[in-house]
Amino acid sequence: MNSMPLPPGENKANAIAALLLLAVVAAGAISASSAEDSASSGNAAAIEGLPASRSTPAIHSMEPLQFDEFNTSSGDAARGGGTGERDADKFSPEPAEYIPGAISIPYTDFLSESTLKMLPELAEILSQAGISQDDAVLIYGQCQPCGGGPSAATYVYWIMKHLGHSNVSLMDGGIDEWVKAGKPTAVEAAHLLPANYTPTLKQDLLASYPFVRSGGAQIIDARGEAEFEAGSIPSSINIPYDRVLDGKRIKDDAALSRLFSYLDKDRPVVVYTNTGVKASMIWLALTLLDYDASIYSWKDWQANSASS
Repeated sequence: MNSMPLPPGENKANAIAALLLLAVVAAGAISASSAEDSASSGNAAAIEGLPASRSTPAIHSMEPLQFDEFNTSSGDAARGGGTGERDADKFSPEPAEYIPGAISIPYTDFLSESTLKMLPELAEILSQAGISQDDAVLIYGQCQPCGGGPSAATYVYWIMKHLGHSNVSLMDGGIDEWVKAGKPTAVEAAHLLPANYTPTLKQDLLASYPFVRSGGAQIIDARGEAEFEAGSIPSSINIPYDRVLDGKRIKDDAALSRLFSYLDKDRPVVVYTNTGVKASMIWLALTLLDYDASIYSWKDWQANSASS
């Protein structure tokens, strides 16, 4: 595994990297490793900022805060998806191991009935977890009940970006790659003292019904073909979320460029699934290629269309 450099913090105390571990469990977590753990690893593949190279070797010189996001719902319980997104909480076991220092937060804590919670609630969750807006955040993990995909991690990455968190990265491969590399693990999550998280909302990352309906954006339905054919937003094209994956990882830039070659880079792109969680994987791939992309949900479209 390779590591991408994280932006330097003013001091070690504030240079916290939050790692989101979304693995086999019904509860997610944020974890904080020591600087020695992080620096000695030097080989945790990460997608940093946007755009970013996913192969740049680097050493994390800060004390990382790892965010362990284990699923309690399904791969897309946040804003998009298929049946797997809704049923994962019934099958997710408790996590067996954490990257040392990880603090556990279920990604579904950010949701209320499959809808993203209000801004003050999101800020309170992060504050109580010990994260401030100035901390470096590294997110990693996978949705084991959904087949091992990274949707929960990519969705929380999107949430952090939506909250205006600039110093955030996504670890490619998650805890599987960490273990494969022979790195140490812990049997319990860590607990940090509460902080004060002050978000600066980036509203343009979340598409609205009027914007989607206006026809000004290219619209991608990231659900499976059967769901797309059963009903979709007019003029949307179907690119199932797993088309951007190579196993449990996001495909390289060349493959992604071929996949999206027919899209117009001068026009915004809206990606949706039932709730939006799995849409985040397409959103991430587009953002890595410098597309102006946002996330939407089929649920919101149905609700607004019914009342129109």
